[in-house]
Amino acid sequence: ITISSENKINNISKYIGPSILFISLIIFFDLCFNTEIRTTLAATVGDKPTSESANYSRGLLVLTAIMPITIAILLNEKKYIYSILIFTFIFLIILLGPNYTAKITLICSIISALIIYFLGPKSFLSFGIVSAIYILSLPILSTNLLPKIGNYEKTIESTPWQETSAGGSLIHRILVWEYVGKESIKRPIFGYGLGTSRHIGQNIILNIPNSNQEIKGGIPLHPHNNFLQIWLELGIIGVATLLYIWYKIIKLGHTLRSHSYILGTGACTSIISIFIICNLSFGFFQAWWMSLLGLVFLLIIQANKKTFIKN
Repeated sequence: ITISSENKINNISKYIGPSILFISLIIFFDLCFNTEIRTTLAATVGDKPTSESANYSRGLLVLTAIMPITIAILLNEKKYIYSILIFTFIFLIILLGPNYTAKITLICSIISALIIYFLGPKSFLSFGIVSAIYILSLPILSTNLLPKIGNYEKTIESTPWQETSAGGSLIHRILVWEYVGKESIKRPIFGYGLGTSRHIGQNIILNIPNSNQEIKGGIPLHPHNNFLQIWLELGIIGVATLLYIWYKIIKLGHTLRSHSYILGTGACTSIISIFIICNLSFGFFQAWWMSLLGLVFLLIIQANKKTFIKN
């Protein structure tokens, strides 16, 4: 919070590297050998996890978003074995873990890293343009395109895909996004107000297509999409502010990749990972999520300090 642009954290890898490796090992041993290290540590501070997802879900997203820039920092310092260990453990725990958003983000981040590394800063700039258009048109997409996916008929072992584990999570989000999109269109300028998501649609029943199941509540605390949440709560005024910030972020990534293959690719890939998570999980104004955004950009800026000095 108090660090300024003039401050320089020397050898930042010695702080972030061991921390991420340590956390990855804890989750790895918990998932593979049921050591319950996470539960024990949580109990020491008065917390009691209520489910497998509660044990690992947010932690996996944190690791997924922070991994690209961390590995780039280590590779840039020629700590190859260190970076391979961290990538391997994070890769394994995401595949073994319960969070589908983390799995999707991991796959997309690997593909993005390869594209940005070999095709250069223009590829990241292209992503920025497409993503900005996507954010602007999201209410329309959520009310017109996504419902078609939700109504798609497909049975898996005599069960509609909407009732399977992964399908249930997806259809829930599709229905919520459709509802949020319709509500956003009703108040497109100023929205409903900051923090109002959890109070909207409490008595709404969402019917799952091709199924006898239903979902109570139009919005479960938040829309599970940061950009839709801003549309709903702050309208086009909030989205315009967001797009200005997004422009600065894309410009930052483009500049960093222009000056460094490794650090630039790591920074851009972490930004893309954050963008994907923003579209699939949690609320924008949750403290842990905003703290993660701050930490990732702190690492990006500190790792590329020489670039900022030159410019």
